Amino acid sequence: MSDLLHKLVSALLTGALVAFVGWLSVTVRKRKVQRAEAAAPAPVEDRSQALLRHAQQADHDRDRLASAGRPADAVAQARMAVEQWSRLAELRPGRFQAERQNSLRRLGDLLAQSGQADEATRVRQEAARAV
Repeated sequence: MSDLLHKLVSALLTGALVAFVGWLSVTVRKRKVQRAEAAAPAPVEDRSQALLRHAQQADHDRDRLASAGRPADAVAQARMAVEQWSRLAELRPGRFQAERQNSLRRLGDLLAQSGQADEATRVRQEAARAV
């Protein structure tokens, strides 16, 4: 009986020791990760992500101002949108060409509506070349 009791107690102690070491290992690892994350610099946003956000916002503001009957402000926002999309197209060649072209077309439409036919024609020609 003593031998059986000794085996049971031994197995119980071994199991408890293994569980404790496992818990301790996980706890230490979590603390190391927390310290590393706290010491790491904050992630830096890619420049193109900020430009993309600004371009999308300029498009939204342009459409909002145009629908509100403020053509002069809408033209200014449209110019800003064209500038942002152009910068994005330069930063990432092959991408954002369709958005830039769409923005140029919208600027041309707004210029034509506000009586600036010559500039509207020039912008529309640029949009046609942007293909």
